[in-house]
Amino acid sequence: MTAYQETKIHGTHSFPFIIYGAKVPELSRGVALHWHEEMEIVYVVSGAITVSVRNTEYTAQKGDIILIHPQTIHEIRQHGEDHAFYFNILFRFSALESGIDDICREKYFEPIYTRKMLMPEFVDKSHPLNADLTPIIEKMLIDPHYQRFHDELMIKSRLFEMIYLIFRYCERADKSTAYEDIVYEKLKLSLRYLEENYAENITVEKIASMSNYSDSHFSKLFKQLTGEPLNQYLKNYRLETAANRIINEKTKISEIAVSCGFSNLSYFSRAFFEKFQMTPSEFRKAEKEKQLRMLQRRRADYE
Repeated sequence: MTAYQETKIHGTHSFPFIIYGAKVPELSRGVALHWHEEMEIVYVVSGAITVSVRNTEYTAQKGDIILIHPQTIHEIRQHGEDHAFYFNILFRFSALESGIDDICREKYFEPIYTRKMLMPEFVDKSHPLNADLTPIIEKMLIDPHYQRFHDELMIKSRLFEMIYLIFRYCERADKSTAYEDIVYEKLKLSLRYLEENYAENITVEKIASMSNYSDSHFSKLFKQLTGEPLNQYLKNYRLETAANRIINEKTKISEIAVSCGFSNLSYFSRAFFEKFQMTPSEFRKAEKEKQLRMLQRRRADYE
């Protein structure tokens, strides 16, 4: 359950737009808690996924759309045992702006970016906006230009159209939303600290003091906003980090465990098995075999 701020540009600096396709669980178990500058549109092609936006959880099925504000903490993961295929459309409003005095930036992009105007997050097939957005999204997905950036004008026109349609369903934020935004900004500081110092001895007292909250109040907020107590969240973070390193590095598993904050190797093995239903060694072997099968399929497709 790693949590982080994505700092990379999705697309290019001159045209920050990109579309990702994701297959769960074949290619990924999902995307853990994170946030980025881009607005994101999630479109489910088949199956079902679980999408958490802040502390609200949605089950998105075939044809459903999730709209995610820039700088908003969110997560995408496998829904139960379901297999799913979905697309992520990411873009920065700067791709649509003509300059500082751009009227569209002032009236539409800035209010959405700052969450003064709130988009509907879950646009399922029964939502009237879904019928408007789906044809545009599907045109973008089948058009070969979206990957090669050969037709920025076409892409911009469709993004403008989607923002126009979305804005009709936006609602003005109230004071409670403004307070919630402050709380989430403090949570981001905590998550960033965990990301940078997860191998160290981290206590509730230390994290709570960063946000100027009491230990009890911070613990309550953290669980409310992430769905887990701090200790459980930190353990999952360390396990996910260790799992990624086990897959991508040749380092001894015992060394990875220690560097990820597990001084007790027996505890690490038990916790790893509880989470992934296999030992660290079995996990490394299974992932290597999985990658080999994918490579063989790609070669067969190429031939």
